[in-house]
Amino acid sequence: MAATNITFISDLDNMRDDYTLKVCIIRLWRSFSESDPTVVKSIEMILMDEMGTKIRANVYRKDFQRFDSKLKEDDAIYIRSPTIAPNKYTFKISDVTSKLNLHGQTTVHECLGFQSKTKYEFCFVSFETIISSTTTSNISIDVIGEVVSLGKLDSRDVSKSKHRLTLQIRNLEGLQVNVTLFADFAYQVISYLEAHKQVGRVVIILQFARLNVYNGIPSVNNYFDHTRMFINDDLPEIVAFTDSLVGLRGIQNPSSSLTFDSSQSYNEYEDFLNNHKVKNVVDLLEPQEVGKFIIVGTIYGIRQDIDWYYDACSNCGKKVDRRDVFSGPDSGDASVVVECSTDKCKKKEISSAPRYKIPICVQDDSGTITLTLFDRDAYRLVKQRASELIEKIKQAGDNPRMYPYDLKCLVHKKMAFKIDVNRFNAGNSGNPDDTEIASHEASHSFALRGVQYSNIHSSWFLFVSNLYLK
Repeated sequence: MAATNITFISDLDNMRDDYTLKVCIIRLWRSFSESDPTVVKSIEMILMDEMGTKIRANVYRKDFQRFDSKLKEDDAIYIRSPTIAPNKYTFKISDVTSKLNLHGQTTVHECLGFQSKTKYEFCFVSFETIISSTTTSNISIDVIGEVVSLGKLDSRDVSKSKHRLTLQIRNLEGLQVNVTLFADFAYQVISYLEAHKQVGRVVIILQFARLNVYNGIPSVNNYFDHTRMFINDDLPEIVAFTDSLVGLRGIQNPSSSLTFDSSQSYNEYEDFLNNHKVKNVVDLLEPQEVGKFIIVGTIYGIRQDIDWYYDACSNCGKKVDRRDVFSGPDSGDASVVVECSTDKCKKKEISSAPRYKIPICVQDDSGTITLTLFDRDAYRLVKQRASELIEKIKQAGDNPRMYPYDLKCLVHKKMAFKIDVNRFNAGNSGNPDDTEIASHEASHSFALRGVQYSNIHSSWFLFVSNLYLK
């Protein structure tokens, strides 16, 4: 079929019926009868034209035989003379107020020359929008994130449509949102993880998902079969997201794998709130017990006698050594060589990047303690990379080791801290300089949460990998 006289979706006119659309079927599913769940009542589609505009379309049962074999998800087609009807669906996938119906006078032909800016024209919403619930639940949203925790499949209901799986995904800034997947979407995740048991990182995209707020807590859910899910697919958006993760964390291969264990449930939110003892600061000044604990306190200052950043290996994340190498015994010209002493990196050519390790003084009613705020969490609060602050200081002509003014935004914040007291800390009251720098930072699961803790309003929840003792 010649690709002439093509009408874009935005130019559809109810007064005409002789137009031709050039579209890609980016979502296709079958809608079943409510009275008899075994009977398909319609074929439902979401179509996208070359401008990226999307519209709902369907085929009713009487026309199945005419169109069923010609409609495949991800195929591009020409559609001539569909009828236009008002879009009365309560769940909107776009601003288009019409929908299409393919009927007896409609023709469908294969299209080999479909060209759009991106394959699916995702419209990702920010996690801040989800957390603050500023988008409405009747408008579809697209999200992308790294899966950081996975719950247990709830399959207690006899109806598979009510089986659900909860998980948390994290964006590049470290914010997390809850996701609940129902029915086949839940089993799709489980099947993927069972087939890729050693997968290091799982990045998912949910397209045409729905925001749900239950008991004041927002989550992203699939909306029946309207939603489409991509798991580690070879899509430019997932590739770019993964590359950004590697760039931010300086790790090519994650140190631990995300796996699904049907025998146990892990929910990071509940783990933070419910599974650890709450301690006073005075209890941790000379800790005698190894474990993870929660303290609630206010950051009242930043220690000026300890560096606020360190140079991290781009390969493993540990601290690197820098030394000057001269070209000859009488040469005054030196080049800087970066060395990492870990076995993993000894024979590799590496680079380094500055990372936060801010020594914050935290105080509650019982006392004061020094904790170290590491890169991932510091960035969420400061909203700037350590490298950006260093560049500011250099442009001002100052020493990069000086504490930048931008870090003052941390002072007076009241937060809940999750603290990991290790064997070195327990029973050891040495000074912070004797403690190893966050060498295992990358293997820990850190998170910030803007939720309420007990009677403390507007608190932030923060994971701290190491306790530095005063």
